[in-house]
Amino acid sequence: MADLNIPWATVKSLALILAPVVLPRIINFVRYVRVAIMQRPAPRPLPAGASRALNVLFCSILVFLILSVPSNPCFPSPSIFSLTRSRINTSLDTLFTRLARHRVPYGVLTEADELLRTKLASKEARKIYLRYGEKALTQCQFCKLDNVNTYALYYYPVNSLLPHLAHMAIVGIATSASLAGREAARWRTRFTIAGLLLAAVDLYVVFMYDPIKSGSQAVRDGIDVPPALFSRMAMLRPLALAVFDVVLAFFIYVSSTNRWFFTPPSQADEVDRVVSASLASLTGASSKLHAASVTRNAVVRDKVLKDRDDAYWRTVVAMDGEGGSRAPADVWEEEEVVRAMSRAMAGQGGVDLAKLGVSAAEYVDGVTAGLENGRAQKGS
Repeated sequence: MADLNIPWATVKSLALILAPVVLPRIINFVRYVRVAIMQRPAPRPLPAGASRALNVLFCSILVFLILSVPSNPCFPSPSIFSLTRSRINTSLDTLFTRLARHRVPYGVLTEADELLRTKLASKEARKIYLRYGEKALTQCQFCKLDNVNTYALYYYPVNSLLPHLAHMAIVGIATSASLAGREAARWRTRFTIAGLLLAAVDLYVVFMYDPIKSGSQAVRDGIDVPPALFSRMAMLRPLALAVFDVVLAFFIYVSSTNRWFFTPPSQADEVDRVVSASLASLTGASSKLHAASVTRNAVVRDKVLKDRDDAYWRTVVAMDGEGGSRAPADVWEEEEVVRAMSRAMAGQGGVDLAKLGVSAAEYVDGVTAGLENGRAQKGS
C-alpha cells in the first residue's frame, strides 16, 4: 500500500474549509450532552423487565464465549497447514507425513486424513480447504472444484446463517416489550439492523476471502504458512456476537436506570399516570364507602344493634344539652372517671400529657386550617 504523503498546506486548507461547518455542530452536540446530563432524572433501580432482558443476554454471552474457545466440541479441527507448519505449495506426501507425526498412535493417519489426502491434490482444493474447512471439501456431495460457490452454499447455512439466526432470535427476546419492558424494546430496531449488518459482513468476508491474496507477502511468495479462515471465523464469529450482546446489555441497563439515553415521559404517559393514580384513589374511597354502607345497613337491620345505636345518640344529644331530655348524670362526674383523670394529671398511668397535648394541638390545627383566613376575608 502506497504511503499517503499529504502536504501540510492541503491539510490546512481543508481545515479552514471544514471548520465553519464542523465546529458549530460539535459545540451544539457538546451543549446538548451537557444539558441532557444536567436535566436527567435521578437513577432508579433496574426494572423487572430490564432485569429479565439482561439475564437472557448474560446467558447468550456465556454460550458464545464458550463456543469461541478452541477446546469446545463444536470447534473445527485446526488447519493441517498450521499444525504441520507447511506452505500451500508443499507436496502432498510431505504434508501428510508431517501430519502423521501429530496423530495418535504416532505415524498413523486416520480415515478422515486419508479421505482429505485424496481431495488436496490441487492448489484450488487447498484454497477451498483453507476457506471452508475439511467438512466442506470431503463431505459435500454437490460441490465441484470448478464452481467455488457450491462450497459456499454448503458452508454458509450451518456455520454462518444458523449462528446469526439464533443470535437474532435472542436479540428479539431480549428486546421484547412483553418480556423486557419498554426500556429494552426501544433498542429493538437499531440492534436488529446492526445484527443484520454483522451477518452481512460475516458472509462478505467469507465470500471474498482468498488464502493467498489475503495473506502476507511471505504467503503470496509461498514461503510462509497460509492462514485458515474457517478456524479464525469459528473463533471470531461467536466473539463478535458476544461483544454485540455486551453492548446491547449496556444500552438496556443505562437507559432503563436513567443513567444515559433516557427518554422523558411523554404527555400521554403523564396523563395515564395521573389517571391511574386518580382511579386508584377513587377505587379505595369507593371501597371504604361501600364498607361503611354495608356496616350501616347491618346495624339498621339488626334490632339489638339499632336499639344500641339509638340509645347512644340520645345520650350524646342529652350530654350536649340539645333535645327534650338531659342525661341523668354527666360522664365526667362519675367517680371512676374522676379518679382516672386525677392519676393522669399526677403523671401516673403511663400517659404522656405533653405528647398528648401536642397531638391534640396538631389535630385542632388540621381541622381548623383556613378558618382564620376565611374570617379575615369576611371581616374585610
